[in-house]
Amino acid sequence: MRHRYLYIYICFFAIIGTIYGQEAIETKVDTTSIKIGDSFSLTLRVHAKALDKVSFPETPNLGDFEVLEALPTDTIISGELMELIKKYELTQFDQGDYVLPALPIVIDSKLFQSTPIDIHVLGVEVDTLKTPLYPMKDISLQGASFATYWYYILLVILSFIVGLIAYFYIKFKQEKNLTEDDKYKTPFEKASKKLRKLEMRKNWTKQGAKPYYSDMSNIVRSFLEDTFDISAHELTTYEILTLLKHTLKDKNIKVKPELIAEFKRILETSDLVKFAKSQPTEQQILADTNKIQKIVSDFNVAYPISAANQSMRIRLREERKKKRMRFRIWIPISITATLLLITGIVYIVNTKSDKEYNFFTFNSTKILLEKQWIESTYGYNPGMTISTPSVLMHKNDPTLEDAKLEGVQYIEQFRLNELDDDLFIIVNNLTMLKDYKINQEQIVKQFTTLLTQNYQIENSDVNQSPFENSNGVKGMKIQGNFNFKSVANQKEKQVTFQAVFTQFGTNTDQTWIFYRTDDKLAPELAQRMFESIVYKPVKKQ
Repeated sequence: MRHRYLYIYICFFAIIGTIYGQEAIETKVDTTSIKIGDSFSLTLRVHAKALDKVSFPETPNLGDFEVLEALPTDTIISGELMELIKKYELTQFDQGDYVLPALPIVIDSKLFQSTPIDIHVLGVEVDTLKTPLYPMKDISLQGASFATYWYYILLVILSFIVGLIAYFYIKFKQEKNLTEDDKYKTPFEKASKKLRKLEMRKNWTKQGAKPYYSDMSNIVRSFLEDTFDISAHELTTYEILTLLKHTLKDKNIKVKPELIAEFKRILETSDLVKFAKSQPTEQQILADTNKIQKIVSDFNVAYPISAANQSMRIRLREERKKKRMRFRIWIPISITATLLLITGIVYIVNTKSDKEYNFFTFNSTKILLEKQWIESTYGYNPGMTISTPSVLMHKNDPTLEDAKLEGVQYIEQFRLNELDDDLFIIVNNLTMLKDYKINQEQIVKQFTTLLTQNYQIENSDVNQSPFENSNGVKGMKIQGNFNFKSVANQKEKQVTFQAVFTQFGTNTDQTWIFYRTDDKLAPELAQRMFESIVYKPVKKQ
């Protein structure tokens, strides 16, 4: 019902437009035939009075055509009259015969219409706005080139990088959680550094001498425990000195009597400060600090720590250190080794095995075979429909037009990659003149010669045979091998090619595929393409 009222509405305004005269609007396009995806210009020229209000269509589509750009309206005023010029850039992404409809233009509240125009759209039935164009990757081959190996080289490098990251992460976590004993290599280093830090703080100036002597006494007692295995923290000064003398005698450690006497004096001074609230002067504090540092140094010289005489506490600390180092080294090594093993297995499976696998692979030919292919139509009336692993780009070789055979009206070429790549696909669509008898042998010879000249092919070997696929499409198939010097690295490689020549109506189509001779999966890919060839009737729009 709504369509019925709309039809009546349009007819009503069309009658009014006729009354006021269609000569008020001029309609013009720069071409009536475009290739699919190309644009054309529509120009609307309106003649009206200078004070009239004019409204042009402002929609994203004009009939079946998409508006790429609506240019600003140009206005030319001459006395009481004016001329308005409105231009649109239009396009269409499906081939066929279309009509640019009569467009409504309002002039001073009166509806006028432009003149309908027939537009013919030629080309490939591929919606490139919805189908992403993915770049081809190199084919993984047995006896592969660097173009394939770089995947695995990258994985090897990443394996070592992951191992290094794991090493430094574990080291950071271990050092962050170290105990007090684990932070120092020897008891002497621990005591020396702590005594220097204590001296630099000079906390006797704020808190008095008691905390200072208490900290200094604890540092020395810890040094005795670590070095001589004496429980110094639990003993009095007298007990410490008595046990120390026995230990020195039992271990046959030679120290000067003055050292013991000075050590006794400092410990007793510390006791007086801690328990009798004695307050030594700053000079005495600094002197005692220097003397206790020298006593610690003399004990270390007289009895250096070694594997033979280290205490149980030191042995446990060293064992913890070795355990941390083993964990820090072997975990990253294990991670790197595992990643390298996985890389090796993937490489062997993808390059050495004759079987097909659907899991993780770097073999681009295998990936192309397993992905969803794209069905496209080339030519018209009807065009050749074929499935390809990716979208073919329209790119005409200039030499094609120069070497065009007699009877060929025009040539369109669509391709994926270049001959320098590991996979190269070409579709040539030739539109012949009507009633012209096609000589397939001549076309095969012409394009084979053109290929040899353009790419400087050496040692070419070509064979031809009849072709027919499961869709009943018949034609001629050629295949062969040649040597080709790569433009990228100047290395020579052996290339195999297969091509199928088919014909329907005025269309003569060629489907070429070039690949490295040692790519075992490429013939399957070529066969799948050739089997998909079919000629479907074109639906008129």
